[in-house]
Amino acid sequence: MADTLCYMSQYLKKKGPILNKEAFVTAAKDVISNCQSVTQFIRVIADHCLDKHCAGELSLIVEQILTITNQLSIISSVNAVTPGCKSSDEILVKNAQNLLQTVLRGVHAAETACITGLKQPEPNSDGAEATAVCFQWRRKLEIHRAQHTSNPETDELGLRKTSTHPVAPSLAPPVGFK
Repeated sequence: MADTLCYMSQYLKKKGPILNKEAFVTAAKDVISNCQSVTQFIRVIADHCLDKHCAGELSLIVEQILTITNQLSIISSVNAVTPGCKSSDEILVKNAQNLLQTVLRGVHAAETACITGLKQPEPNSDGAEATAVCFQWRRKLEIHRAQHTSNPETDELGLRKTSTHPVAPSLAPPVGFK
């Protein structure tokens, strides 16, 4: 999603791999379709979350993603029939950026839910695979934290040095906007 969004931004500057309006609109629709699996993942985590506050936040984020996705779908349809309108292209990119930020917020909220605890799903259900991913991520995080706390190196104040450790694992890959 982030790469597609980057290409869409480059299109506004007449750069990048997107060469025409049709490919630009197709890229926006690709962002929408990529969101569906992430939205389903966040919904499943919300359904299996033990903490009511986390579950409520995840459900709210799912609704926001669906709203922004609907807006993006409408804007991309209008944009497809609006020749040479730079402002509608900019609105489309801005909406896609908002969608990506909301998705990332949802993934980070899912990480919080994983830490606070998830109910065990029924075998072979939609939740089984999603919660398995979360449990695996949580194990990696716990290992990372254990390695981090066992660092014997300290500075002159007796505080642990943290710069030698890799970044903590995340459910979301790092995203950098250009």
